This record gives sequence, C-alpha cells and structure tokens, in this order.
Amino acid sequence: MNMNNLDQSPGSGESQIGLTERSFKVYKRRWFLLATLCVLNISNAMIWLTFGPVAYKASEFYNTNLDTINWLSVVFMITGIPCGICATWLIDTIGLRFSIILSAWLNCIGCVIRVISAIDGILPSAMIPLVFVGQIIAAFAQPFMLFAPTKLAALWFKEDQRAVANMLATIANPLGIMLAGITSPVLAKTKDDILYMLCIQCIPAGVATLMATFGWWSSAPPTPPSSSAQTESEPFRQGMKALFKNVRYLLLAWTVGAGIALFSVLTTLLSQILCPWGYTDSYVGLVCVSTMIGAGFVGSGIAGVIVDKTKRFIEVTKVGFTIGVSALVVFGIFHNHVNESALIASMLGVFGFFGIPVYPVGNELAVETTYPVGEATSSGVVFMSGQLQGIVLVLVLQSIGTTIPVNERNNSKCTSDNLGDIPVLDMSVPVYVMLGYAGLVAIVYVIFFRTPYKRLNAETGDEKQETYRQDHEPEYLPGVSTETKTGFSEHSD
Repeated sequence: MNMNNLDQSPGSGESQIGLTERSFKVYKRRWFLLATLCVLNISNAMIWLTFGPVAYKASEFYNTNLDTINWLSVVFMITGIPCGICATWLIDTIGLRFSIILSAWLNCIGCVIRVISAIDGILPSAMIPLVFVGQIIAAFAQPFMLFAPTKLAALWFKEDQRAVANMLATIANPLGIMLAGITSPVLAKTKDDILYMLCIQCIPAGVATLMATFGWWSSAPPTPPSSSAQTESEPFRQGMKALFKNVRYLLLAWTVGAGIALFSVLTTLLSQILCPWGYTDSYVGLVCVSTMIGAGFVGSGIAGVIVDKTKRFIEVTKVGFTIGVSALVVFGIFHNHVNESALIASMLGVFGFFGIPVYPVGNELAVETTYPVGEATSSGVVFMSGQLQGIVLVLVLQSIGTTIPVNERNNSKCTSDNLGDIPVLDMSVPVYVMLGYAGLVAIVYVIFFRTPYKRLNAETGDEKQETYRQDHEPEYLPGVSTETKTGFSEHSD
C-alpha cells in the first residue's frame, strides 16, 4: 500500500480537476511535520549532552572517572558514522515517514534505559553499562533526525521557504543542547539528583514519539511544492560516488564538518574548560551555553531569511566563519582569566550568532553543490565528517589537558562536592590547539570555496521552459480544451 495515498482523501478541500503535472502546492500539514522534527532534535540533543554541564557530579554518582563521562557524549559521534550511512540510505530510499518514526522510538527507548541505570537497587557494576546502552541506542537515532531537515524542506516546502524550514529543524539540535545546559545544572544540584534529571529529560522524548507515530502519515505530499521536488534523486550508490568525485563538495564537507566538530567539542568540554577558573556549572549552562545557542537561534533565523530571499549561500557562510572564529579566538585568550564572566559570555554569544548558522546554511549549500544527489546523502556526509573530526578533537584535547595540583585550585568551581580522586584539568593548551584548527579551517574555506548552485539553476531552467510553453499556447476559446497553466496554491489538509 502506498502511504502517500493517505494524503489524497476525498473532500480534502481542493479539487484535483484541471491540475497538470506542472501545478505545485504546499500543505499546511508541513508545519506539524516540521514541529515534530524540531521536538525530536531537541530531545535527542538533550540526551546527547545531558552529562556535559554536570560532568563532575555525574562522575561521582556513577563512581567513575571524568574520561568515562566524556565518553557518554563521544559515543554519539562514533555511532553517528556507521549509523549515518544507514540513515542516508533509509531516508533517500525508503522515505521520511519510516525513518522518523524509527528514530523517535530509538530515542525514547534509549532515554528510558538511562533512567533505569540510575534507579536505586541497580547493581553498582551495572550502572555504567546501562547508561552507555541507553546513550548508544539514542545515538542510533541522531543521524535520522539531523539528516532529515534538508529532505523535509525539499519535499514539503516551496523554494522561498526551504532555507527557513531547514534552519528551524537544524537549529533545534543546538536548542536542545542549550536546554541541556540550562536544565542539567538546575535539576542536578548534587550527585543525588541525577535520577530526577534523567526522568525530566525523558518528557520531550515521549512527546516526540507520540507526535511522530500518530502524526506523520506520509513521506511526501501528493503534489510537490516545486519542480526540483518532483525530480528523482540519484540512486544511493551512484550518489555517494558522485559526492566523493566532487572536489568542491569534499572541501565543503571538511570545513562545515569542522564547524560542527568545534561546536560539539565546545559544548562537551565547556564546563571542564571554565570551572578551574572560578566559573560554576550554573554560569556555564545558564549563561554561556544559553547565550551562545540563543544568539545562534536568532542568527540562524536572520541567515535563513537572507538566503531564502537572496540565495547568497556562500557569502553568508563565509561571513559566519570569519566573525565566528574571530570571536572564538577572543574567548580562547580570556577563558583562563578570573572575573571575565561578561567578556566570555559575550564572545560565546558572537560565536553563536555568526557560527551556528553556518551548519543549516551549509546543508542547503551541500544540496546546491551536489544536485541531483539525494538531500539526506549530501547533508549526511557533512554531518559524518563533523562527527569524525569531533571524535578526534575530543580525544586529543582531553588527553593533553594538565592536572592542576590540589594546592593551586583556589578558584576552582568544578564541583560543589568532594572531588575525591577525580583530577581537575587545566584545558588551556587544548583550547589553543582548538583555536589553531578553527583558524586553519576558516582561512581555507574563505579563500578557496566556490561552487555553482545546481538545484537553483535547474529550477530556473524549468521555469524558463514553462514560460516558453505558456507563451506559445493557443489563445483560449470557448469550447476548445487547453491544458491548464502552471499554478501554485496552499492546500488545507
């Protein structure tokens, strides 16, 4: 049974008589699908970085070292690579509906297993394995959610709404990170509050599962919103081969992927970077992370509108890289200075405003660079590049941090409880290494990246052909049947 037929019920509010294959429509239900994907991304991101803002408390609760707690975030990056390959194939071959419902249930099941790991009565030896199992299952879901925005935007939204739709679905992931940064320190004031924190953070996962299971009826609308939406994507294997032969795309995948990796590293290690210098978990989560991602949300909204109206994808990303990395450099210089709360938070805000929009706009740029390769495939490889780079950066950076002696921890706010044998690390050298890599990536991208916009060029060509056809149609005469001209309408379903 074709699930798309569910969209074509009699009396759906608009007659199909007189419509041709050149008629395009959008459906109001697209906003519910976008909202579902946003809630899923928010929930999954909260699961991903639950423990980052309360790393020292979590290490005490689970009776393990800090590196193990960091691995709870790193497993998302590791599983994102093999699962990303499966996700790109499923989304572009089987469709959005199955992929989104599958990811929603994986996300919810992983969240519940994390709660079980913290329940009283669980054997201490089983706590760490259980929380890792929960994290890994939820991590399986992440590529489906992060690869879906470009596909959803292409299939359900018209040309001047695609970038905004993609931006909203993509920025939901950093928004979830922001909520984790806010809620984790608030909910887990001590190590004994870890179970309560995990339970509360399961609520969005449950809501998203219900929305996806009962609200996502089909992968694509009955009538496409644009000419490119009705064009068949290249087969998965052929598309993957095309990507790795496209030098422009490989440069884009490396540089935008590096931006994803830098953001992942910063949000994973930010509490550990700042707490030795007198900055509390609450300051890191409530002020720094919130400022960075809140500014990123605003910046992404502005960038989405700009690229929808002007189609200047390259210019927007180059400005974002340049100013975002510059702000990150200032943050790196002052991160180990005490009493610089305002400067640190403001620089993270500037980084967020200009740097975070590079990812959603970069996804649209990836589609433009590789069309007609499937949208999930082109954006998925960018994400997998970011995950691979993120794994390397997190492992390298945490390994080169230096232990601060106990008698030199006068300003440390790494935990409010007894640290025991858990070392407090000076992350200054790792931060400088991160800045060097960020600067290299920004310079290479700004100087060398150029590409034609293949999807826009194809749509422009279709429009010219249609205009020519209409101009050469015979004039309508009563009683003479002629083909209906191209139309566009919003369909109420």
